[in-house]
Amino acid sequence: MSDPNLSSSQTPSAANSSELAELKELCADLRWQTHTLRIALLIVASALSAFFWLEVRRSGQTLTLLRPQAAQIVEATKMQDPIANRFLGQLVEFAKTHPDFAAILKKYPIQGSSAPAQSAPPAAATSAAPATPRR
Repeated sequence: MSDPNLSSSQTPSAANSSELAELKELCADLRWQTHTLRIALLIVASALSAFFWLEVRRSGQTLTLLRPQAAQIVEATKMQDPIANRFLGQLVEFAKTHPDFAAILKKYPIQGSSAPAQSAPPAAATSAAPATPRR
């Protein structure tokens, strides 16, 4: 195409027509490549869509199987919530009379335990002898 040693038998119009033919061939090749890439993209997008559809379907089936178990867990939690709240209330009441335990409630905060722990008297004021830990 840009070879300076062109033969003398070629005229400028013949060189232009060969370049034009070469460009047409390149355009045809590019059209073929873009067509092939579009088909490949369509295949990949279809496969990905099918995969996502399959995953949604499987997840839906799994969810319908797990709903009864989840309902049982929710019911058990609703039944145990009052028991746990009553136990926490007992811990807070216990912390009011035992300042050593109030320190534990301060370390591991429980809702409602901050006010009783602050209003609890200091350990030195409630007992004359220092408390020894049990082993």
